[in-house]
Amino acid sequence: MNDFIKRLTAVLASIITMLTAIFAPPASVTPEFPEETTQVKTAFDEGEFVMGPRDIIVSADGDDNNPGTLAAPVRTLERAKEILKAEKGNEAVTVWFREGTYIIHDTVSFTSADRSNVLYRSFPNEKVVFSGSKAISQWTETTINGVNAFVSDVKIDSDADYFRSLFKGDKRLSRSNYPKTGLLKVADPKLDEAAVPEVDPSFFTHSAVFYAHKNDVSDFANPKDIDIRIMHFWCDELLPVHSIDTSTGRIETRKPTSMTIRVDDNYIFENVREALSLPGEWYLDHSEEKLYYIPEEGDTVDNTILYAGMTEQLITMKDAENIRFRGISFEKTEWQHVGKGGGFYQNLFDESHPLYENIEYTVLHPQAAYEIPSAIYISSSSGIDFTDCRFRNISYTAVKFDKASENCNITSCLFEEIGANAVFIHGDFVVPASTKNINVTDCHINKYGRIFNNAIGILLTHAIDCDLTNNEIHDGWYTGISVGWNWGYSANSTNNINISNNLIYNIGNGWLSDMGAIYTLGIQPDTVISGNVIYNVGCDEGRYGYGGWGIYLDEGSSGMLVEKNLVYDCSSQTFHQHYGKDNIIRNNIFAFGGDGAFRITRNEDHNSLTLTNNIFVTDNATMYALTTERDWFVDDSNLYWDYTNGGNVYSGDSMGFFERKSMVIMTARGYYNNAVFSDPLFKDPQNRDFTLAVNSPALDTGFVAWEYDAGTKTLFE
Repeated sequence: MNDFIKRLTAVLASIITMLTAIFAPPASVTPEFPEETTQVKTAFDEGEFVMGPRDIIVSADGDDNNPGTLAAPVRTLERAKEILKAEKGNEAVTVWFREGTYIIHDTVSFTSADRSNVLYRSFPNEKVVFSGSKAISQWTETTINGVNAFVSDVKIDSDADYFRSLFKGDKRLSRSNYPKTGLLKVADPKLDEAAVPEVDPSFFTHSAVFYAHKNDVSDFANPKDIDIRIMHFWCDELLPVHSIDTSTGRIETRKPTSMTIRVDDNYIFENVREALSLPGEWYLDHSEEKLYYIPEEGDTVDNTILYAGMTEQLITMKDAENIRFRGISFEKTEWQHVGKGGGFYQNLFDESHPLYENIEYTVLHPQAAYEIPSAIYISSSSGIDFTDCRFRNISYTAVKFDKASENCNITSCLFEEIGANAVFIHGDFVVPASTKNINVTDCHINKYGRIFNNAIGILLTHAIDCDLTNNEIHDGWYTGISVGWNWGYSANSTNNINISNNLIYNIGNGWLSDMGAIYTLGIQPDTVISGNVIYNVGCDEGRYGYGGWGIYLDEGSSGMLVEKNLVYDCSSQTFHQHYGKDNIIRNNIFAFGGDGAFRITRNEDHNSLTLTNNIFVTDNATMYALTTERDWFVDDSNLYWDYTNGGNVYSGDSMGFFERKSMVIMTARGYYNNAVFSDPLFKDPQNRDFTLAVNSPALDTGFVAWEYDAGTKTLFE
């Protein structure tokens, strides 16, 4: 009986609050706003040149027969390594690189045999580039597909000579795609010829054949040079073609899909000779051994120098210690299809399968560009640091820290035009994790996942005690930061990850789905998500599936603290938890989710999370989307406001009249405890200024304003 009285009292209080919000006159007091603070960004200080007694000088004009002095520098990184390896002692040494481009033809490997306590760096204010490309400058004029073009002879003696990356200055040039605009649709996935499903036939059926609509295919020249890109929910397939039958539309590929092809899945053809037509596009004809390029304005056969990708992996480190890089640009690397000779799933096609003879590549993991190699690879090493470095036009993942690496840092670095993940922190699944204390701070990550679209800005799977802080991440097709790699409530080797003060925006862009600006998996009781500013996270649900979330705690995410984050303008909800337990979500601003403010997908027999002292604002969207039953979570002392409906706040399946639940219904079901339904008095919410007035009613809930410190401290040029 007492519980009934308490519930009835709460319902009556909710009704009074709602009526007050609707009919109360506007406040007559002019709000006062706190002074705005401006984040100061400065260029990284490269210091001064001071040469030590054992330091080595490297110059692009040097000679590897020289001793490496200032007057007689060596020419290559490899030679500097050899000189240091021959010396005894472990005192600090610097290898100074003079301005220039250093071509890395073959991967440079560091091991325990190499000298430790070495800094490889540029001369202050001199541009030093480690490049994995070769120049192409011998052109003649021609026409192709009725368009003026340049052509150059390219010797292709083996598959290693066939390149898939071409650069002009700092720009990656586009391969010719078909169609030029829009997307094609799968007519028939032909699942009866697929391999055995891996887990779930609706998501993970591996196939090397499908049917196109017959009018979407032509008698393309060199079909084996063509790749097909198919978009699934959270995965894009990049499949090399085996054959195309124009009479039936049947397409067979040399690599199985990692996810199920469905009717009307979107796809395009890449690297099609017949589609070469736009300025800046190129096509390498394998059979003719000729490179075709459509010139851009100002290009002539005499002044055009393009750079073809040559080296896939620039540097590896295994069992290395205390090696640092500073002020170096790592640029222009090559890529190949991944999965030849083994993969995450190995090859699910056996010799009896009708398409077995076509298959050259194995099935890969369908998430987060997991198996894509890296240009810089570090394994079981410690004290490996990159400071003030640039990673541009890297075709694979830029940097990967692997098994049992520890005490490593990437600080104040720029990542731009990255083919897969910018940074991947990985390790063996052991508890506690052997990969630890890997920190990524003050980095600008721009345009990642440009070749392997389902890549992440910063991907961390099995690791502990890491800081991912003060980074700026934007313009990727998929998630910005992903932490954890364990689905469910079993033991998790990932914990104590600090994800703070990152600025993440313009990701997803309607291309893939099931993503978040910040995404987590598994039990992580000491992981903190704090001070991040997130906006413009987008999924086009009409084409690619579902889910463009701001903060996304996925399967089993538990024991985490999410506080002082500003999240707005997401295509789905600004906050989403699939399922988990005992997370604390407090003192955040969640604004303008396209499909609502907040969502929990799965109700379980424990407390999913505690939601306190947050501000939720919508614009004719639900507050708690699809989350209306009792006992899913505990809320207390939050502010709710809808700018279209004023004091009327709704939760439920949608804002449809018969699908939405009123404040009264939700209060009766145990939600909106001690809630405030009132305009929070943001300074200019329509222009996304969320500065609070000093008399904001949000302060009555216990909400505490904080100074935003998200993004990099360094201004990158």
